[in-house]
This record gives sequence, C-alpha cells and structure tokens, in this order.
Amino acid sequence: MNIKPRRFALVATAGACLAALISFALGFGRSVWFDEGYSIIVLDQPFDRMMALLKVDVHPPLYYLLLRGWTGIFGPSATAMRAMSCLFCGLTVLTMMALLRRLAGEKAALMTMPFLVAAPMLLRYGYEIRMYSLVPFLSVLGTYTLVRAIEAEHTSRNPDPQIHGIMPIRDRRWWAAYATVVALGMYTQYMMALVWTTHLVWLCMRARRVGGFTALRRYLTPYVLAVVLYLPWLPSAVDQVTHNALPALKETMNLNEIGSIFSVLITGLNGSRLPSCVTVILIAMLALIITRAIRLHDAWRLRQNDETRAARNALGTLAFFAFTPIVMLLLISAIREPFTHPYGFFTMRYTTPFTPYCYAFIGLTCSYTVIDVPGGTQVERRAYAHFIRRWSAWLLTVALLAGGSIGYAFQGNYIYEQATTPSTAQAAEQVACDADQTIVAANEFDYIESYYYFRSCSRYRFLKRGNVDTRGGYAPLHGSHAQLHNLDDLDTKRVVIVNRMGFSQPETSQYRKIRTLHVGSSTMVFYEKISSTAG
Repeated sequence: MNIKPRRFALVATAGACLAALISFALGFGRSVWFDEGYSIIVLDQPFDRMMALLKVDVHPPLYYLLLRGWTGIFGPSATAMRAMSCLFCGLTVLTMMALLRRLAGEKAALMTMPFLVAAPMLLRYGYEIRMYSLVPFLSVLGTYTLVRAIEAEHTSRNPDPQIHGIMPIRDRRWWAAYATVVALGMYTQYMMALVWTTHLVWLCMRARRVGGFTALRRYLTPYVLAVVLYLPWLPSAVDQVTHNALPALKETMNLNEIGSIFSVLITGLNGSRLPSCVTVILIAMLALIITRAIRLHDAWRLRQNDETRAARNALGTLAFFAFTPIVMLLLISAIREPFTHPYGFFTMRYTTPFTPYCYAFIGLTCSYTVIDVPGGTQVERRAYAHFIRRWSAWLLTVALLAGGSIGYAFQGNYIYEQATTPSTAQAAEQVACDADQTIVAANEFDYIESYYYFRSCSRYRFLKRGNVDTRGGYAPLHGSHAQLHNLDDLDTKRVVIVNRMGFSQPETSQYRKIRTLHVGSSTMVFYEKISSTAG
C-alpha cells in the first residue's frame, strides 16, 4: 500500500498533536511533586547560581536550560512548564512515526500509531516538569538519525566502507547529526548512556557483516565527536558520578519490578495494584500476541522475499532497541545493589528512554497480524472469524492501552516509588499566607514540594536543626533564610505545618496544637500562640 509522503506526514503530525493534547489534559491541574518542585526552585535562582546548583545535582543541565528559555517566553506557571514537556511528548510520537516509516513502511507505521498515541507511560511522564519527556524524544531522534546515516551509507556511490575509509558528504551529515543528538542526550540524563551503548552494540554487530574493523572504525567516529561536544560538561559529570547525591531508592530491579514494567507499560498500574480481572485480560493479550506472532513467523518462513525480510528486520531492530537497555539496567542493578542494600537502583521513570521502542514493537507486531495474516481453513474464512483472526490482538491491546491512559485521569500523577498521588495543590488551598500566620514545611522535602504554591509567601519556612546538604536535591536550601531551627523562633500568632512524608511533632513552649487536617496524601497541623498571662 503506497501512501503519499505528504498524507503520511499530515496523519503522523495529527497523531503527535493528539498525544501532546491528551498528555496535557491528563496533567492539567495536577499537584506539583518534589522532583518538579526542584525544577522550579532551581529555575527561580539567578543563572550563575542555577548552574552551580546543577553541578552538584544528579542530572545534567540541558532540560533546565530549555525550561528557563521556555518560561522566559511563556511564563513560569506550572501549566506553561507542563506544556513544554507535552511538546516533547508529541515530538516523540512524530519522530517514532518517521522511524517506523523508514523501518516498516507507511501502512505498518500508521497501523502502529494508535499504540503510541495511547501509550500510558509516554502520556504519564509526558507532562511532568522534568526531563522525562525530553529523554524519549532524544532517544528516538538519535535512533532515527542513526538509521538515516546507515541508509545514506548503503545508497551512496561508495557503499563499500573498506575503500579508503572515505565517508561521503551525505553520510557525514547524518553521522554529525547523530553525534550531536548523542551529546544532547548525555547533557539531559545519564541513563541515556544505555541507549547509546545499545546503538554501539548494534553497530558492532552490523560491522561484522559489512566491513569488519574498518567499518567499526567509521561507526566509532560519531561517538568521538559526541565526546568532544560533551567536554564542557565532562568535569561536572565526573564530579556528580564520584560524589553521588542520588537519594536512596527502595525498589530493587527484581522479577517483581520487571513484571511491573510490563504492567505499567500497558495499564499504568504496577504489579501490586493490578486487579485480578485486569491481570487475566493482560495475560490473555500477551498470549494472543505471542500466538499470532508465531503463526506470522511460520508464514514468513514459507514466503522468503524482500518484504518479509524487511518486516522481520524492523521487528528485530525495535526489539533490540527496546529490551537491550532494560537488560543492561538489570545487570547494573545486580552489580550495584549488593553494595547499597537494603536500597536498590531502580525507579519506574528510569525506563522512559526505552519505552517508545516497547510500544512500537508491540504495535508493529499486532499490526503485522492485521496486514499479513496467514490463510486459514474454509470455515475460518467466514467474515466474523476472519475479522477476529485479523484484529483481535490489535484491538485488545489498543483497548488496554487506552484504558491505562484513561486510568491516569483518575489516579493522577501517581508516584510509583512512593506509592502515592501528591495533593500539594489541594493542601495549599486550605491555608493562607498573611502577617499573622507562618507556613512551615516539616522538612526540606516538603518545603521544595510545596514551594511552587508558596513561592510568593515571605512567611514560608522549613524546619531543620542542622545544616542542609550542599549536594543533591536539597542544595538550593543550603544557607537559605527560610530555614527555621525551632518553632519558638517565630513571632506570628498562628503556625501551619505542612507535610506529606511524615514528621515528628516539633518541640515548642510557645505554641499549642489546635487541629490536624488531612488533604489527600498531605497533612496540615495548625498551631496558635499561647497567650501570656499577667502574674
């Protein structure tokens, strides 16, 4: 089926816009949580201090620089900042559609598009005020430029990589683009190294077939260029790795979490929250896809031609890019976790660089069962049986993905590692900042999480007896005038302590507790000053 490039581009752009709008709708009005609060509090610093803070953080600076430029144009509201993330969510879908068109053709790409538009994890992390929508975009963009570079090499006048090692101009253009994207990825999140390592392994496997060491040397050239582009940040990256300020993670990369990755990918629910009925449907979907894929594979073996070889190559490439980084993450966790016990080295959002390939692989597998169905018996050729055989896996999987995405409209921006949905926005509506009342966060975590809602309040403080850490997520509060060592240091008539992660009631001789208010996952404790009596 030949589809005009312009028509394909219009449909793909429409799908990308739809994904961005759905993600924006899911994130509209959601409470800001700690990681997003950190993005905002860093953004509010002068530029030099912002860069100094990012050097002692755990992530590179590109996302924050882009967000700073974005807010300079569209304003610093949470809605505006989420819109930038949603833009990258849409660009991820659009770029993946372009990649699928190169790998599998227009028809298969369009059949796969609903799997990307309804992808729960892409939509969930597509609106966060973090780099988790920029990362998958750069990941897919890097893969696209890599594929284009390989295609340009194959179709160039000098396709033999052993002839003097000459790289045609067209090759250099795409390889330079790939090197630039690799550098940008490393300027965004260090987890992107798993994606680029997967690419390198793929290129090494290809080099064995097309030119041996000479081809491998050519393939290494863009990585050398990427390192050169990365040199300005390299000292800071080394410092961040050697002085790890990453907070302790409870999750370990075990069989339960691997199952949860699949569960969250499809339904948005991790294994511990997956109802039995959904589990049955999920297993049925998986069995149906595997069964249809096996029959499709058998049919392709009987029909060895360019079309079937291209289809198998497309599926194999997507599977390699989807699952190899996850295996690498598992191996890193296996090596690291014995030294960090009882803490792990995994959280669900770490998989965001690889999730687009997972959805594309599942979608393309289901789409091929529709496009190229092996012939059945005479009875099976009845209209209803033919329809079920062609569309069952495709329809069931899309329905589960859509249901998972719709579920986020009810569960909100659920934080998997904390097993809760933040409600800081609703809690902030219950208290007022005025001359007679001080709002006190129970600790640094709560201060940063609620910072967006009280950023204009001069009487917003946080309790901390000792010094605040100079590295990591709390570094913006080091030396802050907002730090409060003791509740009795205040002179206002009323005090409201806000917290979400639990705290011990502070010692005070000048204030008495009058009530406690629970709003979702947040708790507010109200105090009033004890009136002095005449002797």
